[in-house]
Amino acid sequence: MTSLPDERPFDLLERASLWLSSLCMIAMTLLMVTEIVLRGVFDSTTDNSDELVGYLLVGVSFFSLALCQSRGAFHRVEMVQMRLGPMGKAVSALIFDVLSFAYVALTDWYFVQFVMSSHKREAVASTPLATPLWIPETVMVIGATMLLIVLAKAIVSDLRALAS
Repeated sequence: MTSLPDERPFDLLERASLWLSSLCMIAMTLLMVTEIVLRGVFDSTTDNSDELVGYLLVGVSFFSLALCQSRGAFHRVEMVQMRLGPMGKAVSALIFDVLSFAYVALTDWYFVQFVMSSHKREAVASTPLATPLWIPETVMVIGATMLLIVLAKAIVSDLRALAS
């Protein structure tokens, strides 16, 4: 069972999620193309593109979470959902969203602890760039927090659906 694409306009958080993940993807592409041209044409390299692309991949992954959740892009067990009535679907959605919120909130809290620990210890990547690790780790906090906001909105929507 497929549903039609969501036609509503993007809200501010969805736009931020879209733009941040898109910018990371564009930067990844530019870095890879630059590396290909440097290696193929000039027999040279940036030496750091693999590290930077790795950080940007984390950005794409975490920044896109909020948009994917709000647009229903994550996998669902349709076989179960199609057997439920409207009330069952509403209860199922609420339970799933509350459990997801709890898990992401706990994970986000640990991400924050992780970033603070890296910042306090002045931890850096063991690479020539010596990137302070709190910088790419902060992306995980931002992405997870954006997802939490979207999940909170979904829970409110689920409660409204149950009330009606």
